[in-house]
Amino acid sequence: MSADAEQARPWITPGEARDAIAAGDGRGVRVAVIDSGVEADHPRLRKMRLADSVGVVEEGGRIEIRSGEGFDVYGHGTAVASVIHRVAPGAEVGSFRVLDARNLSRTAIIQAGIYEAMRRGYHVLNCSFGCKGLPKFVMPHKQWIDRAYVQGVHVVAACNNIDPREPEWPAHFPSVISVGIAPPGAEFAQGGSGYLHVPGELVEFLAPGENIEVAWTGGGLRTETGSSFAAPAVTGVLARLLSAKPGLPPAHVLDLLPRLASGSLDRGG
Repeated sequence: MSADAEQARPWITPGEARDAIAAGDGRGVRVAVIDSGVEADHPRLRKMRLADSVGVVEEGGRIEIRSGEGFDVYGHGTAVASVIHRVAPGAEVGSFRVLDARNLSRTAIIQAGIYEAMRRGYHVLNCSFGCKGLPKFVMPHKQWIDRAYVQGVHVVAACNNIDPREPEWPAHFPSVISVGIAPPGAEFAQGGSGYLHVPGELVEFLAPGENIEVAWTGGGLRTETGSSFAAPAVTGVLARLLSAKPGLPPAHVLDLLPRLASGSLDRGG
């Protein structure tokens, strides 16, 4: 195989993927944090490259995209960004603020922020939030999930913190890399990917998310628990993979990730 053909190959073996994760640091990969904003001048984030700071707001019944207004209004987004930066320090992060000061949002605002991130060329969307409810609220999430999939954009989402089998979106769409909290005492293979695989479940991956030290607004640190902080750990692993092997399509990554897990957990039942 020629060097050009090797470079253009849209797939890699699990062994190549493991090597890529070990070698990559996220450089060249753009990760959109779809959240409450990011406090970019936080001491833990000073070396992080903030590619965009976007606020998505509703005013007078209209949704507006405001560049330069992706500052954090709650703390959650800064925490998520700090986990991504810890795992993949070379990745560029974009703050797309769609959650308000109560850490709540509307589907239309989230959808607008997602589309703006895709328009700006982000490779990975980190979605540490979830939506429950009627089909009229769920189907708009499917629209942007499907568009991301066909455009080669990877989506990583957190599940709910009570029962990962309880339907919640975007985590329960099959084309999403869905992440829950690894149980206490879970064993991870040394030198592995840092997440576990759960066969036969829509929430297919588990990562550490209990008592995680994260950055918070005001330059502070907090110890937090939740799938919100497990998901960005997997986002960081994905950014490392893509930095060494760019252009991998979502379908191939979804096939690779179970093979790269540090272990597996059978929930049974």
